[in-house]
Amino acid sequence: MWTMESAVLTKPAKDDRREAIVEIAKRAFIEFGYAGTSMSCIAARVGGSKATLYNYFKSKEELLIAVVGKKCEQISEMLNAAAIESHGDLRAALTHFGDHFVELLLSNESIGFYRVVIGECSRFPEIGQAIYNAGLQQNQGRIAEFLAGARDAGQLRADMDTTVAAEQFMELCLAGIQRRKLWNVTPNPSAEEIHENVANAISVFMRAYGIEP
Repeated sequence: MWTMESAVLTKPAKDDRREAIVEIAKRAFIEFGYAGTSMSCIAARVGGSKATLYNYFKSKEELLIAVVGKKCEQISEMLNAAAIESHGDLRAALTHFGDHFVELLLSNESIGFYRVVIGECSRFPEIGQAIYNAGLQQNQGRIAEFLAGARDAGQLRADMDTTVAAEQFMELCLAGIQRRKLWNVTPNPSAEEIHENVANAISVFMRAYGIEP
């Protein structure tokens, strides 16, 4: 018999199942690439039928977008935490977010997924477009909203384009350090190296957009 209590109890189980599928798909994409990963392969790893998998995701592309969406949720949570813990201190918020953002994007998992996407975009242009829309644009939009709040509070220049500034801030935080990790030029950077890279990024960013004291 259906009850409100049973609905509350079963929903988390369904959500957990979906999250488990996304996690398994992410590992498969990193291991086999997008082209080399089939829905049958993912279903086998999940431990259910392909029909069950299609109840959650209609296509492999939808699954890939869900993987990117999960990463975006993490980045959004980082930005929210930075805004809360900084108590209105813009430099502290940018530092808190930048450190965690770079650490996440330089993780072995993120680097592996990034390589997969780069390798598949020439053969599957629609994948690159979908990931750009679901990933980079959403992250950039969320950061732009945060910067707009700082601008309106008089902490950043009134004439700044927050969309452009958001993209520039992300690129500055990753400048140099991401390429070295992607190309295996250097080992995993330490927390101190990441913090120094972010500090340099914030210094350049504030010189461009900060309000002179």
